[in-house]
Amino acid sequence: MKFWRNDELDDRTAGHLADYERRTSRKLEPPIPIELIIEHVLDLRLCYDSIHGVPGLSVFGCLSPARKTVFVNQDYRALFDEKPGLERFTIAHEAGHWDLFEQNTDTETGALFSGPAHDVVLCRTRLGVPVKFIKGLWMEDDKFEVLSYLQRKQDSPTVASAVDRYAGAMLMPKSLLLPAFRKASVRDWPDLYAIRDKFNVSITALVVRLERLGQIFVTEDKKIFLGTREEYEGQQRLF
Repeated sequence: MKFWRNDELDDRTAGHLADYERRTSRKLEPPIPIELIIEHVLDLRLCYDSIHGVPGLSVFGCLSPARKTVFVNQDYRALFDEKPGLERFTIAHEAGHWDLFEQNTDTETGALFSGPAHDVVLCRTRLGVPVKFIKGLWMEDDKFEVLSYLQRKQDSPTVASAVDRYAGAMLMPKSLLLPAFRKASVRDWPDLYAIRDKFNVSITALVVRLERLGQIFVTEDKKIFLGTREEYEGQQRLF
């Protein structure tokens, strides 16, 4: 399985964003229109539905590779309205599964059962545990029926890390985030919250992205250091 480096993910998502600009003749500005990008650039469908039947899991969203469809769990509408960055990150996360790992693979697992093949559905859960489970036959009302809970398994750390980094790069591209960060003259948390609102992401996703880009490091006492962890630790050793 391929390990995706950060610069590769930045280049790949930047290519998709540039493709979106070419297709729509619209200048890209935050917040990134992730719903339009997955439909018009990645050729995925986006659907909202109730996702039931996975014991012990509260699923925010999932990808059905065989159907090229990202599902967002409408049962969390109140939470998504309260935290829109969570909904957008979920969509980008599932798009990452497709773009990085699934679109060129065999997406059916019919050998596991007799009869028709069943989709492998990739999910993002409330606890942040990325899992796979076998989705059963689509019922007439398009709800989920799980045939085999025993087939559930966590994504490998490689996949989990890649799709989350992909989502961060897609929603907060360097070409837009770094100028916004510099313009904000970040000194404390309110400055970061203003950037969060501009990009319509969660504060956690923003902090992780800026840390990966080497712009900030959040210390144990929640102070913001402008620079990398290594620079902070080196500075600390001087005292």
